[in-house]
Amino acid sequence: MDQKGLGVVNGIRVGTASVNWGFDPFYDWVSTPSFGRMLDEMAECGYYGTEISYNFPDDPEILRSELARRNLAPAATFHAIDVRDAVNHEDAIASSMRVADRLQAIGSDVLILSDKPSAARIAVAGRARKDHALDERSWKAMCTGLQRVAQRLRARGMRAVFHPHVGTYVETRDEIDRLCAGTEPGLLGLCPDTGHLAYAGTSPEALFSDYADRIEYVHLKDVDERKLARVRAEGINFVDAVRMGMFVELGTGMVSIPNIVGALNASNYSGWIIVEQDAPADPHGSAARNRRYLLENFGL
Repeated sequence: MDQKGLGVVNGIRVGTASVNWGFDPFYDWVSTPSFGRMLDEMAECGYYGTEISYNFPDDPEILRSELARRNLAPAATFHAIDVRDAVNHEDAIASSMRVADRLQAIGSDVLILSDKPSAARIAVAGRARKDHALDERSWKAMCTGLQRVAQRLRARGMRAVFHPHVGTYVETRDEIDRLCAGTEPGLLGLCPDTGHLAYAGTSPEALFSDYADRIEYVHLKDVDERKLARVRAEGINFVDAVRMGMFVELGTGMVSIPNIVGALNASNYSGWIIVEQDAPADPHGSAARNRRYLLENFGL
């Protein structure tokens, strides 16, 4: 079966990301492969494309060439910004436009935005309460700042999607609702991450149903329920949770992948599904099994 052709026909393209091979500045215990080997393995597993990360070449021509000879499309780039204070807005816009320049040069039109992690929220990641939330002034500044970035992206033919992320001020369901209420749906899309939602105590299935019309990009992860319970009970931080293998292969954890895919199909979703499993012990094997799971169970 032509996996990549199928992805184009049904409007969904299944990609992956370098974090599956352990690329993250905080994952210092991982022995990562060369860039070329990582791309080879992505292609061998049948992924249609990849997110562009910090370990990719900066030169757009080199990057386009490396992706093209493996038939991998550029999906998007994750970019965290602090717009909780209006004084930071211009810097956030400038940094976002630099990232957008690189993306457009290689043929991508999506930028994933996130609140920048903070020490205060990292300390309570997965256990955030209402008294850890932003005040009214900061919420207003964040929503305004995100919309300013999104407007600039739209003016250049790109789309902005927002990624709720543990260790930031948009993590819990209340915070996601607040952000969505304070921003324009047609301007700022949503990039839900099933793993981060579950980690934060939010039902991924409910959010995918409730915000079906706003979802424009997807990060698909699964989570070991018993390890997550231990993380919460012992106050284990996010990096150590990854090290202990909290993120598991699709279909083996607590996230109902059938319900997630069902919600996407019901809304006629058309866009990227990026499979993420942070730093697994067997990156190539896990990537292949995750790809096979989606293909065999959902035709994706």
